[in-house]
Amino acid sequence: MTQKTEESGPLGRVFDEFVKWLVDRLERTPLLSFRFQIPRLFVSPFGYLGTLTAIVFAVLGITGALLMFYYRPDIQYAYDSVKQIQEEIEFGFFLRNIHYHGSNFMVLLAIAHMFYQYFSGRYKVKNEILWVTGVILGTVTVLEAFTGYDLILNQRAMLAVNIAVGLTNSAPLLGPQIAPILLGGGLYDLIIRFYALHVFILPMVMLLLALVHFPRNLVFDPPMVAGVLGVLFIGAGLFPVELGTKYNPTQAIVEVPEWYLTAIYAFIRTGLERFTSGALLPLLFILFFLLVPFVDRSKKLSWKERPFFTAAGISSLVLIVVTTVWGFYTRPRVDAFTAVYVEPLIFYPVLLFLIATSFIISYKYVAPLRKEPARPAPKPRPITIQLPYEWSVRVIVGLLAVTGILALVAFQQYVEGLKNLSLFNLGVIIALFGLVAHIYRHAMNQIK
Repeated sequence: MTQKTEESGPLGRVFDEFVKWLVDRLERTPLLSFRFQIPRLFVSPFGYLGTLTAIVFAVLGITGALLMFYYRPDIQYAYDSVKQIQEEIEFGFFLRNIHYHGSNFMVLLAIAHMFYQYFSGRYKVKNEILWVTGVILGTVTVLEAFTGYDLILNQRAMLAVNIAVGLTNSAPLLGPQIAPILLGGGLYDLIIRFYALHVFILPMVMLLLALVHFPRNLVFDPPMVAGVLGVLFIGAGLFPVELGTKYNPTQAIVEVPEWYLTAIYAFIRTGLERFTSGALLPLLFILFFLLVPFVDRSKKLSWKERPFFTAAGISSLVLIVVTTVWGFYTRPRVDAFTAVYVEPLIFYPVLLFLIATSFIISYKYVAPLRKEPARPAPKPRPITIQLPYEWSVRVIVGLLAVTGILALVAFQQYVEGLKNLSLFNLGVIIALFGLVAHIYRHAMNQIK
């Protein structure tokens, strides 16, 4: 260490001393209670999807804070302020699209993280608290996204607001008492309450839950982080979010809510009692996952050795996908006497069939209870690409050159008003940076 410091020169010694001083002082703070592991080799991102979700949450916090400078939580100016951000504010198009797609991406990552942990049995081995807080954190994540996209006050947002108001008022016992507190007396109160929930209350709840949910050892893989952020930016450039139609109570426009709410929307549109379809069924779904660690007390971790819970996980995943797609493609029937969009005599038998099929497949093919002793399968050889050090350097230089060219192209496109293409190329630049970091890590491992 001493020889390395002496060879690094005066500037290197100053930097080393600063890092040592900083670490010594940070040891008295909660920050260093988490141990961030930077892998020297590529590892599967499935094991640290939670960390990637937290990074997207941080991006949402930054972009959301910047959007707060221009957004006006007022029924008369909310939509117009978002339109101004989208069309007039410098880099406002970037901020809103990254924030919008980031919220969708965070919900998707949270769902993938939960199901990976579920099928791998990670809720066992004294991880019950981590699992329970994770399920609650995922639920709050959906609520956070829901309150966020309602703030624009377009027709699509008001559909979701009306559903939420109806569900709250239809709740037995405490529903009528809770509704005035959460929703106020009208749209003027509601938008302020949703704004407070979205920018302060729910994020604080999420941060407190994260302090309990996160394990001490966290994997932080810079190439993968750059890849995830690159995909986020690329998606935001390819599919720029639209403003939609400004809410007008006298205008009847058929809309569907965001994809993470269309499953509930499908149940509501079958004509089933509103509270049962929109609140009770999702609550039972959440309770099932909350109670899993306390019901599945076996020592088996492999999903192949837990046929019932494997079947339950497969059926729940299938139901989420099917009802989400079904709810998204609902269309109103031309019928003056009913507002049912989904035919219940088709919808519910299909769901029961999918559940039964999931259990049959799980017990018979995926995780059979009685298995004949089989010969151990040969271990597959990992597919690796051995790039010589010299070629690694050449590839890195080439990618950096491409990155520089794309940066100039992105700047030119932004100047010309092609903001979505500029955002797309910015995402490609970030993804290429992740690739450069991965190749650099590979090259450094070769010379050690």
